[in-house]
Amino acid sequence: MTANMRETKHAAERLWSMATPTIIQVRVPVPFSLKWINSYILLQHDGTFTIVDPGLHTVEAEEAWRTVMSELSLHWKHCSSIIVTHQHPDHYGLAGYVQQLSGAPVYMTRESKAYTEKLWGDGKEQFHQHMMELLNLHGTPQDIIEAILENLHSFQAKVEPQPQVTYVEAGETLQAGDIQWQIIHTEGHAYGGMMLYNEYAKLLLCGDQVLPHITPHVGVVAGEQRPVLKQFLNNLHSIRTLDVELVLPGHRQPFHEYSERIGEIVAHHERRLASLRQYIEQNGAQHAFDCCEWMFGKHLRNNAHNMRFALTEVIAHLQYLQELEELVEHASADGIILYGVMSAAK
Repeated sequence: MTANMRETKHAAERLWSMATPTIIQVRVPVPFSLKWINSYILLQHDGTFTIVDPGLHTVEAEEAWRTVMSELSLHWKHCSSIIVTHQHPDHYGLAGYVQQLSGAPVYMTRESKAYTEKLWGDGKEQFHQHMMELLNLHGTPQDIIEAILENLHSFQAKVEPQPQVTYVEAGETLQAGDIQWQIIHTEGHAYGGMMLYNEYAKLLLCGDQVLPHITPHVGVVAGEQRPVLKQFLNNLHSIRTLDVELVLPGHRQPFHEYSERIGEIVAHHERRLASLRQYIEQNGAQHAFDCCEWMFGKHLRNNAHNMRFALTEVIAHLQYLQELEELVEHASADGIILYGVMSAAK
C-alpha cells in the first residue's frame, strides 16, 4: 500500500494521519472512555524524528506503534527525542519504553517528573494515604474508596519502565521536527505541564490544556492545597492571547478555533459553578460525593476511574466557590466536609 493510499483511508480505519506536511498524528489506544490519545511524530529533514506524548504502556499501544512504524517505514534508532507535555499516564506511560528502544532523551519539566515520583516512585504509599484521606473527608463510601485506590495502583505497570529525564522549563526553546518551539507553562490540568508553540507557523502542541468537544479534567490532587480551578482558568486567560491557526491536542482531532474554544471551556466551568451553588442553595449543605452523584449520576459507582475524575473535579469546583466566598465549609459530626451557602448577612 502506498503512502497516498494510506492517506485516503477513513480515519476510523487507521492509526495515523498527517496533521501538517511534517507532523503525523498517531492515535494510540487507551483502555478507558477516551479510546485513544494523540501522539505526534515530528519529522526532521535529516531522517530523524521526535515523538510527543507516546501514550500509555499497554500491549495494545505497543502493537499500535509497531503498525505505525512499519507503515511509515520509520525505525526507532532514528528517534532523536521524546517530549512529554505532562505526567498523566496516558501521555507519560510509554516514554521509558520508547527511550529503551531508541536511546533518545526524554524531555519533561522538573515539576512534572516530580509528580511521577509521587504516584509511581518513592512517594506512592504516601500518595495513596492522602487519596484515602481526601475521599473519606468528602463523603465517599468505603467500597468506592477501595475501588479507586485499586484503580490507581493498576497504573503502575502501565508507566514502566520509567525514563531517565532531561529537564526543560517554561520560557526555554526546544528544537524538534525542524521547528523551534517555545515552551509555555500550563496550570490546572497537570502540575508542571507545558505546551509547545511556534509563532511563525502559528502552531500549538497543547497536550490536554485546550481540547475540542470535551473539557480537560481539572481536579484536586490528594495531599496538595493548590487552587487548581482558579489556576486553570487564569492560565486559559493568559494563553488565550497566543496567535494560533492550528491546535494539535492530546485528545480528539486537530482544530482551528483556538480562542473560541477557550471561551467555551471557561463558559462550561462557569455554568458548572452556578449549577453547584444553586443545588446547594436549594438542598442545604452537601458533601462532595453527593454533589458528584447529583451532577454525574450513580452509574459512576461502577467505574472507579471515571468516578475519581468526576469526584476530584467536583471538589475543585466546590473549593473554588469557597474561595469566591459563595460557599462555606464546615465539618459534620463524623468529620465529613460539608459545603453550604455563605450567609447573606456576612
